[in-house]
Amino acid sequence: MPPVAWLQIFLLRLLNRLAADTACRLGGTLGILAWRIGVRRRLASRQVTDCLGLRGPARARVVRRSYASMGAQFVQVWTAGGPDGPERHAVVLNPRWIDLQVRRHPSAVFLSSHHGDWDMAGHGMTRHIPEVIVYAKAQHNPAMDELLNAQRWRFGVKVLMVGSADRSTGVQALRALRRRAALGIMADQRPWEGSPVWYLGQPTLGFDGPAFFAHKAGVPIIPGFAVRRRAGVSQLFVGRPYLTTGDRVRDTQHVMDLLGAMVLAAPGQYFWQHRRFVGTRPELPPRAVEPWRTRGVRLLADQQA
Repeated sequence: MPPVAWLQIFLLRLLNRLAADTACRLGGTLGILAWRIGVRRRLASRQVTDCLGLRGPARARVVRRSYASMGAQFVQVWTAGGPDGPERHAVVLNPRWIDLQVRRHPSAVFLSSHHGDWDMAGHGMTRHIPEVIVYAKAQHNPAMDELLNAQRWRFGVKVLMVGSADRSTGVQALRALRRRAALGIMADQRPWEGSPVWYLGQPTLGFDGPAFFAHKAGVPIIPGFAVRRRAGVSQLFVGRPYLTTGDRVRDTQHVMDLLGAMVLAAPGQYFWQHRRFVGTRPELPPRAVEPWRTRGVRLLADQQA
């Protein structure tokens, strides 16, 4: 093993001894430093303006908070399984509701985004469902992916990594749904291919995995997200099930509206630094109504497609 890898492992083990709130404050400080330096700040600011219409001090507050939130998220995950990991402070807002949905739908696609405390959103579901699997896109650093996924195993979440040409993990995901596991998908990032839809007011391609897996396995899509209430403490909210129609584009559009409603609930905790809207955009007719904007987080509770 090269010396750099040994150093990484040593530093991560040191982080594991931190309390979750301390790790969040440390990560938040590092995030603010990245914001001050200007790491992707222009990109994040432009996307906040394009998607939410914010400018000036209002935009600056959202962007600055986003950097602090992403920093806290990255450092906090390494404290999982430690003396005071974040799993000790994750609160489920509606546990009886989740238990009811699990009884009605033993298997489901759980929809979330890179927003708030997404690792603790997955952990929160492990309290109610025996097997929780997250379907995620492989990152550029395989070694870091391996270390992160090992951490997620520590609080009960198994990760299936998918590559651009890899179909085997899709088969594994379907098999998991058919044996009554929960399949978590964070469908907000830019896909390699997908359905032409609107997301956060922008014409783009939407990842149609949630609609595909739910329809293929005959299970609903259940939206949910966790927000960080303070350093080291998160709260998980789970909405009503959505039954797919079989129309891939229509279902994917509804998925993207649900994700937009999550973002709008706490825009300062969203991953605005991701290059979401690059490349050629599809030509779509304008929308008379944007449900994520007009109904906000109520969309997760009403589920009127």
